[in-house]
Amino acid sequence: MSDTDSVESDERARPTRRAVLRRSGSLAAGAVAAGSTSLAGCAGRGTTDADEHDADAANPPLIAHRGFAAENPENTVAAVEAATDLVDRVELDVRRCGTGELVAFHDATLGRVTDATGRVDETPLDRLSELSVEGSGEPVPTLAAALDAVPADARVMLDLKERGLAADAVAVAAGANRDHGLAVIADDPATIEAVNATDSGVQTVYAVRESIPARALRPLIPEIRVGLEVPRWAYPSQDVAGMVETATQLGCAALSPRYELCLRTDLVSRARDADLRVLPWTVASAREYEAVAGAGVDAVVSDVSRERRET
Repeated sequence: MSDTDSVESDERARPTRRAVLRRSGSLAAGAVAAGSTSLAGCAGRGTTDADEHDADAANPPLIAHRGFAAENPENTVAAVEAATDLVDRVELDVRRCGTGELVAFHDATLGRVTDATGRVDETPLDRLSELSVEGSGEPVPTLAAALDAVPADARVMLDLKERGLAADAVAVAAGANRDHGLAVIADDPATIEAVNATDSGVQTVYAVRESIPARALRPLIPEIRVGLEVPRWAYPSQDVAGMVETATQLGCAALSPRYELCLRTDLVSRARDADLRVLPWTVASAREYEAVAGAGVDAVVSDVSRERRET
């Protein structure tokens, strides 16, 4: 999903975080079961009535972030196959490689998840197909190959990581019979406008995050992450009204916030008033899932699929 903290920070934190997640397990089996409950695409606005939302309120379905990135080599065909064995929603990142094809890959550079160096947009597809994502033996796939691995009855959310991808991403998805049940997410309004300009009817999702001061404080105060009471100064005021207004002006079906925004602000109620679904990212533990579920969100973008008891 749009985990837009800096790549440098992600590179330092991810190996340790992945090991911890694998030891502590993942989200509740009940949440996985809820993942098969139908919504209108990943975004869900328009054809899903209020009764369905109320029925799922306690167990919002999961969207498999990069194919459950804490459990599988992220954004690979193997990750898609493993994730869609468990849930019916998967999120994939999209970039353009050096020879022009669209590939499923999150970072602008190769170093965090492969042994190679360099930029994705400067690396030809044949070289990407030789790499091993996280030592798994799985190559960096084209977007078409990743989508071909998605079952026909599953939903897909594509996170466009740069401008200039919208028309081609929608076309690739349509070629894979993904013109229905498809949502496109971006944190860049211009990218969402470009998706709208394709006149494809694809639902769009606006990804948002906290202010820089809030991001700086979050790692220092663990209580922020699970909605426990903290001093007022520990989570500075956020422009939630502006986030909702931008999503509405863009014609989005949903808002996808960094999940702490659902716990620390009135974003969920404001989004609901604006007829926007709320799809928080990126949850990585049962405690986080329970916290955002209690906030009344519509689905949860998650790195993990099921829970073992937390210690």
